[in-house]
Amino acid sequence: MSGYTLDDLRTIDEQCREIAANELGFDVPDVVYHLVRPEEIYFAAANGLPARYSSARWGAQFDEAYGRYQRGQDRIYELIFNTRPAHAYLMEGNSLVAQTLVIAHCLGHGYVFENNAWLGAVDREIMSRVVSAADRIADYMGAHGRDRVEDLLEACRAIAVHQSQAQLISKARASEPEHRPRPYDVLFPAEVTAERQRVETERAALRQRFPREPQEDLLGFIEAHARGLEDWQRDVMSIVRSEQSYFLPQMRTKIINEGAAVLAHQEICQRLFLPADRYWEYERLNAGVIQPHPGQVNPYNLGINILREIMRIARDPDEEERERWSWAGQADPFEQVRSVLSTYDDEALLREFLTPKVCELSRLYAFEHIQQDPRKIRVSSREADAIRDVLIRQHTTFGIPHIEIIDADFRGRGDLLLEHQHEGIGLDDEYARGTLTQIALLWGKPCTIRTVNGRDTDAPVWFTGQPDGGSERYDSEPEAS
Repeated sequence: MSGYTLDDLRTIDEQCREIAANELGFDVPDVVYHLVRPEEIYFAAANGLPARYSSARWGAQFDEAYGRYQRGQDRIYELIFNTRPAHAYLMEGNSLVAQTLVIAHCLGHGYVFENNAWLGAVDREIMSRVVSAADRIADYMGAHGRDRVEDLLEACRAIAVHQSQAQLISKARASEPEHRPRPYDVLFPAEVTAERQRVETERAALRQRFPREPQEDLLGFIEAHARGLEDWQRDVMSIVRSEQSYFLPQMRTKIINEGAAVLAHQEICQRLFLPADRYWEYERLNAGVIQPHPGQVNPYNLGINILREIMRIARDPDEEERERWSWAGQADPFEQVRSVLSTYDDEALLREFLTPKVCELSRLYAFEHIQQDPRKIRVSSREADAIRDVLIRQHTTFGIPHIEIIDADFRGRGDLLLEHQHEGIGLDDEYARGTLTQIALLWGKPCTIRTVNGRDTDAPVWFTGQPDGGSERYDSEPEAS
């Protein structure tokens, strides 16, 4: 066991917890640690949750990631699940210093799991349902054939992420059109009559429209309203959708969560007074975790840089920062960090605290596609405001197109019509065609989506997917065939 015992790990956990509670104010509930073989960690990571249902996709992800580990190209040091209690994995063969860093790191995650308001939507009792779902899907594979169930799972997963992402916010219902009397209506009886008829026609059309309001939860709508589905198919849809809803709030808080975990392991390990040789190993491991990633955001790096910036503002702000934040120069740094960790998601964190200094430390820049050749990109800005806009857009939507169901009886034939709420950027052809055929497979009838053609243009384009796997693209609204 690389020169240490289970009792050594328990002692380290106790020491880390004491520092976290007394000096950081991180009072963390119990974390259950599992010391396991490398393949067990990679299997759990590929599945997303322990004991999850069997799937060819999880197997492919495991083969790829574990293969990289065996070739020395990758190593998972930390894996923790937001359950009650939280469960974390320690890899057999890791050094005592690596295990110390992981234990301290997991305490940061545990604090965010317990205290962040956005994570209140997470079903932390999910494991019993995961095990039950795995058993039912195994039964369905036995009864209906593995290939048929795998195809259904793949189609469900293709759209499961299209759920309402602001789970703490409810949309107001759309109001019906109405005629408002005006003082001089009596002078224009013909116009008033025509206006009333128009309003009544619109109200009748609205009442007949199904769904009454656009639906973001694609899989939930299809599960509830698709005709011809068998009970077991609806159950599979429900399983995939509920498990995806477990991950969505955690996707919203990835940067803040990893920042808290890095802050915890840095502060705790510095207070453990490690011997010189172990401290140098810790520094090497820590540097590997937080180094910027070329061409993409490292959430560990960006998260810790933002939290360190908050601590600096609390301790030593400049005059502009004093004017902007009432707590600047007045708050205890850790107390202010705890306040942010409890109430912010990534969007709020980036919007308020992505300063020019953080952008410089994290080596962030915005880029754009070259109009003459969209396959090529160029740096468009190193300004914090431009970078902030890009990152907020990415972390609000997770890079996922905003798609809504607007008509479940398109052309009066039961077809499905969807609309892409774009921001001047259309859907990739391959993505649109592939996803629509998966939706059509679930709905049982053709599915059409309305979007725009390419980038920075309002020219409309339509894609239609067929249940048999076929797909078409149109530059004008497709006619009924």
